[in-house]
Amino acid sequence: MKLLEVIVLKYVKRLGLGLIFVAALLVIAGCTAVPTAWPGLAADSEAVYVTLLDGKVHALNPDSGDEMWVFPNEPAGKSGLGCSGPARPATGLFYATPVLNEEIVFIGSDAGKVYALDRANGTQQWEFVSQQETGGNFFQLFSQKKNPSIIGSPKLDGETLYVPSADQSLYAVSAASGVKQWDFQVNDALWTSPLLTKDRIYVAAMDHKLYCLDRESRAELWAFDAEGSVPSTPALAGDRIYLSSLARKAFAIDANTGQKIWSFDMDSWAWATPLVVSDTVYVSEVNGTLFALDAETGGEQWQFDTRGKIQGSPAYAAGTLYLASEDMNLYALDAATGAQKWFFTASAALMSTPVVLDDTLYVVDMDNKVYALNAESGAITWEYDPTPEK
Repeated sequence: MKLLEVIVLKYVKRLGLGLIFVAALLVIAGCTAVPTAWPGLAADSEAVYVTLLDGKVHALNPDSGDEMWVFPNEPAGKSGLGCSGPARPATGLFYATPVLNEEIVFIGSDAGKVYALDRANGTQQWEFVSQQETGGNFFQLFSQKKNPSIIGSPKLDGETLYVPSADQSLYAVSAASGVKQWDFQVNDALWTSPLLTKDRIYVAAMDHKLYCLDRESRAELWAFDAEGSVPSTPALAGDRIYLSSLARKAFAIDANTGQKIWSFDMDSWAWATPLVVSDTVYVSEVNGTLFALDAETGGEQWQFDTRGKIQGSPAYAAGTLYLASEDMNLYALDAATGAQKWFFTASAALMSTPVVLDDTLYVVDMDNKVYALNAESGAITWEYDPTPEK
């Protein structure tokens, strides 16, 4: 094996970030085209906000799908020599799901920035920069400098926005101004939102740990070893935390002490945030299986197999689970039995968690298409395609 391949594979194995390998190949080829990310989706009665693979935030009318605004509102540049597709936008790629309050939509990018945008027109109010981006050539890509990418969604709590960064920091910034208030350091990237309670902050990291902090003093109270990297936010129900790990396991943990209550083994990575409904916790493995587990014991109740990988969590409403898969299908399942009610086939892979709002289900695919579906039947209400000419 060539030395270059050894370096690349060693780095990818250490961090578990397959996208780094793709980025390396693009750099070697002199290519500046936008690499594949995944879309994010948030919605309320005022608008649907979606981050697409064009590196832009699109605000849509929730009833009609009409475009309200786009950020950044500028034409795409030219790609690098020998590459196709638009150039990488200066704002970076948006992996994180948008976060909303009454006036602002907050979004993090892999350029290490958080943007606060006016919900009405998309005008930028402020930006927060986590750390100076590692620049330049191939060898800098694999240096020990920290990666500033913001992969996980910020978490809004009152006047404070909590920002997880791949530069190994959790930042608390003012939601009004973007000014940093404090930060907490871990030993590897943060890819996911923190979990907040009245007196605790739970931080899941790619260093295999779930950290529990005292919310007032920010002192570390305990750290749980998840045996593998944790790329998703844990779920809290009662006095238990439910956690997915790339160790191919899901865990139930005592929220007060950090002691393991049970674990459930899977055949592949457990990526998505667990979903807890009543006495059942739903966890998925990347290879395409959703499991319903007894929240008390971890015993399996049922499983549902798709024909593609699962990255996003299922959504839940009125006894129905909505599960997106890379096999291009959105499945509506009976939450009690796992029986399929209906499915909808998109134009490309589905990697993001759907959003249910009243009787409408919103979903976005990897072909940059956004769909509004009837939550009861799966029938299309409207479809948005930012590039209908392609």
